[in-house]
Amino acid sequence: MIKEDIVQSHLKKKAQSKLALAMSAFAVIITSTGYLFKSTEVIFLFYIFNFVFFYNLIIHYLLKKNDIR
Repeated sequence: MIKEDIVQSHLKKKAQSKLALAMSAFAVIITSTGYLFKSTEVIFLFYIFNFVFFYNLIIHYLLKKNDIR
């Protein structure tokens, strides 16, 4: 019972990590092209989204490395 809960929690965290990684990658691509936002704040947004992307990438890697099966 407890092991099933831990496995379900881990799988849920992995799914949330994939979603967050995809969303932050999309935000990095949009801000890096400057297609939608043509202002001086784009550089600031790009650095923020880049930081968020790498943070999510590290979290995703750690969840994948410590996979529970």
